[in-house]
Amino acid sequence: MHLLIISSQSSTFQHATALATACHAAAVGQRVLLIGAGPSGLLGQLLGQPLDSTPREVSPNLRAMELVAVEELSRGWEALRTGSTIPVPSRLREIEKDELPGFPGMDEIAALVVAARAAREEALDLIVLGGPTTDCLLRSITLRDTARWLLRLIGGLDRGPGKSLSSQEKALLPLSLLAPNAASMLQELRVLLERYGGWLDASTGTRIRLVMPAEEVSVPVMRHVMGGMGLYGLEVDAVFVHGDEADVDPVVHQKLGPTMTPFLIPVTPASLEEWAHRGAYLYEKRAAGLGLPEPSERSTFPPLAVEQRQVRLHIPFLEAKSLDIGISSEEVIVRMGQFRRHLLVAEIGQGGRLRAAVEGETLRLWVEAEPGT
Repeated sequence: MHLLIISSQSSTFQHATALATACHAAAVGQRVLLIGAGPSGLLGQLLGQPLDSTPREVSPNLRAMELVAVEELSRGWEALRTGSTIPVPSRLREIEKDELPGFPGMDEIAALVVAARAAREEALDLIVLGGPTTDCLLRSITLRDTARWLLRLIGGLDRGPGKSLSSQEKALLPLSLLAPNAASMLQELRVLLERYGGWLDASTGTRIRLVMPAEEVSVPVMRHVMGGMGLYGLEVDAVFVHGDEADVDPVVHQKLGPTMTPFLIPVTPASLEEWAHRGAYLYEKRAAGLGLPEPSERSTFPPLAVEQRQVRLHIPFLEAKSLDIGISSEEVIVRMGQFRRHLLVAEIGQGGRLRAAVEGETLRLWVEAEPGT
């Protein structure tokens, strides 16, 4: 089972491409779930069928739904406070779902929660996620790093990736001062966030496909968008260009090569059959076709989060001089332009020596043990 994210600054192009992709995949025999994240009702409007927050069968191989992030997170909170195995402090149990605030990245987290539930409960080959928009996706992928950094600072990490006795000893508020169930809840939620964030990593088979106006496909924009996603471990395997290819920066055109495909389908409402036809036409123009890997069997959704001894990040348009790499609080910090990523690399907290190398557009990070250790 694979996760495919279609992202664009235009919600209409984003949903149209996701719909065409899902319908085409279903038509060629894939078992597909389509999740629309964005303006409520847009996906159903394009399909000409009413959709809501419950997956609905629209064809033998295709189920579709409109994600309402607030509802999904409220549902998750109710399950957490009333029936979860994670201990919840009594004060938090009193908080009703309607009292929860929104936060950056909630669309992505809610979509991944829905995708994980569907992957566990249904026999699926592919989950197509229409959204979040490109800017929202770039912001939301920093959420797991932020949560880890805050918890390390405040209480230390006592479980999961990054677990560290040193972080607990140096924390602003030792965990021993917190109620056991409160501390445990924070730790478990952080680990869960690591797992959901890690599901977007290219190593899991997840792929990102962008839809962009031709005039925006320039070196600065692509370095920001694709480079930022690459720094966080995401892989963009297709860029659908809307407009005249002559307007595309020739440097980018040459660099992307077969990854770039003209976006030539209408974005008007149509039947299921018409959307499947549009998808077939769209992917006929792409060198790799639908380009879906063979479905893989996994028993755990989202995948378990683990620390790696060596990290490889493919960063399109990478320039070595733009990187600033350091170590702080047992994490490797990589700064690139407007982005800063905190990475867990196994053994960095045991006195190992960090090594880094740029190999083409790949950044490789690893730890060498000190002599005598």
